[in-house]
Amino acid sequence: MADVEINWKGKKLEVEKVLLPFQKIETVSISRTGKDTLLRHIPKTNESSWLNRLIWGDNKYVLASLLKDSQIAGKIKLIYIDPPFFTGTNMNINIKIGDKGEVTKEPSAIEEIAYRNMWKEGPSSFLQYMYERIKLMRDLLAEDGSIYVRFDYHYSHYIKLILDEIFGYENFRNEIIINRTRKNVTESQTQRVFPTATDSLFFYSKSENVSLNKVLKALQEKREAFWRHMDDSAGQGSPKLFFGKELVPPVGKHFKYSQDNINQMIDVKKLRFRCKNCKYEHYEGKWNKCPQCKKDDPRPEYFVEEKEDQLIDTNWTDIPGYSFSTGYPTENAEQVLQRVIEASSNAGDLVADFFCGSGTTVAVAEKMERKWVGCDIGRFSIHTIRKRLLDIPTCNPFEVLNLGKYERQYWASENLENYKNYVNFLVKLYNAMPLDNFEFIHGKKGNKAVHVGLVDSPVTKIEILDVFKECKKAGFSDLDILGWEWEMGLNDSVIKEAKDLFDINLSLRIIPREVMDKRAVDAGDIEFYELAHLQVELLKDKNKIKVKLNDFIIPNVASIPEEAQKKISKWSDYIDYWAVDWNYNSVFHNEWQAYRSDDTPNLKLETNSHEFKPGKYKILIKVIDIFGNDTSTIKEVTIK
Repeated sequence: MADVEINWKGKKLEVEKVLLPFQKIETVSISRTGKDTLLRHIPKTNESSWLNRLIWGDNKYVLASLLKDSQIAGKIKLIYIDPPFFTGTNMNINIKIGDKGEVTKEPSAIEEIAYRNMWKEGPSSFLQYMYERIKLMRDLLAEDGSIYVRFDYHYSHYIKLILDEIFGYENFRNEIIINRTRKNVTESQTQRVFPTATDSLFFYSKSENVSLNKVLKALQEKREAFWRHMDDSAGQGSPKLFFGKELVPPVGKHFKYSQDNINQMIDVKKLRFRCKNCKYEHYEGKWNKCPQCKKDDPRPEYFVEEKEDQLIDTNWTDIPGYSFSTGYPTENAEQVLQRVIEASSNAGDLVADFFCGSGTTVAVAEKMERKWVGCDIGRFSIHTIRKRLLDIPTCNPFEVLNLGKYERQYWASENLENYKNYVNFLVKLYNAMPLDNFEFIHGKKGNKAVHVGLVDSPVTKIEILDVFKECKKAGFSDLDILGWEWEMGLNDSVIKEAKDLFDINLSLRIIPREVMDKRAVDAGDIEFYELAHLQVELLKDKNKIKVKLNDFIIPNVASIPEEAQKKISKWSDYIDYWAVDWNYNSVFHNEWQAYRSDDTPNLKLETNSHEFKPGKYKILIKVIDIFGNDTSTIKEVTIK
């Protein structure tokens, strides 16, 4: 689009667009206040079915898939992104364990892999990574839309060239300077560079058809009223009449106000002549010569009132650039997003962030009555954002999505060709030996049989019963089942049934998303963790029911950091959040939730009473542990 272009080794101009359907994981329709929000704050449009969207997944796939969404493609008014700099950045996150204080959570394997992929060939792969995603973002923007990209000094100049190439230099609007976290530098330290105090925020538009709202900022110090000279730089201006005397502005300058405004200021004594020679002040009547020094050398000045705020410019160092409310080391300050959103969007407009992190963009967009889409690859990020949104009393309903089985189907079809290759790949990755002479048993690990769940559907109880029968017939007394997803409530009863009915020791293990990344596979970074166990109780009083948590067991305690283990004194310390769908039907609807925050570090373990009409119901209970992993169970109940 522009004459300017940046090149790097292996640059590809065409972006692969894999269009995959989204899976709805959860719909959240009630805030922590307990009051149904019902889209109160989004202005009514012809898109009445809109729900704000929080998406978990690789943003390249997410961006491409959104291109076929008529509610989003070409409709986004504002995109803000703060991509991972990953140049010495601390990726660890501080998480809370009840009221026991904080522990450090290291990046998940998928986050580590995303970083490694970004930098696997050094700067060239990083620049290609950013180029592809920014190009997809441009396609999603409305014609009058804007994008803001935050970066630090390491690669900001390269990123600007990429933005120039994709958006056109003519659509570069501003480079805004914002604060970053300053490092303490003592006099005793050897210093070869100045400490870095700021980041760059690049502001581009998709076209010249862009508007910028007026945004004011408070002055850091109140100024006293003062007199200011009338001339200003910006080309030669025309003569004006002051106190009956015509003056020509100095060479290369102009007078700031029109003749009408000058006349009005003279009438109210807010304009004066000040003699350049003796400083005599003249406020009314015609000017001939200075009555004090008899010279004719006046300078027009106007009166400036005291003001408490002024129009913002590109220097935003009057506000913090980062915050520390969520434990994320690079959490963007809400003040930055407030300015961006106020300047480049209006209530009801669609705002997006595809590197959501701690969720500042979507949280501020929610508070400022914008529609929004947020995306991040980290599971813990999605959990953090969900809690952050629920803490907003006026939070509108939103849904949580991923690409789920569709992403897995694409991966398997591109890499494994057929079902047998898929099964054998996972069996070997589990350090087991493939077996071909069984229908349901796919491998053997020591004395254990191994079964692999389908790539595009949950492991069901019926499926497991078929494996039990074959294990019994083949003489296996131990069984490991590997699955991507699990039928709701499966873990509660099936392990006990395996032992009681078939005398089989059963272990249910999660196939991690990392198996789809070749670098993770080659590096041996794959762990098949055992499903957690959740025990709940229904407290029934006629047609009213409460749900009570009784126990939560994480089998792989060794996978929990030692620092965290020391601070966990009871089973509920593992739980950060839990929610209930009182009438579950295929998609989880969050109708009640409790979670830990700075204000409420102690978790409520029993719900409020929920009143039912007569009928049969499935109650789904979802628990999210302190590391962002979720476990669900279903309880069935009949109300007469």
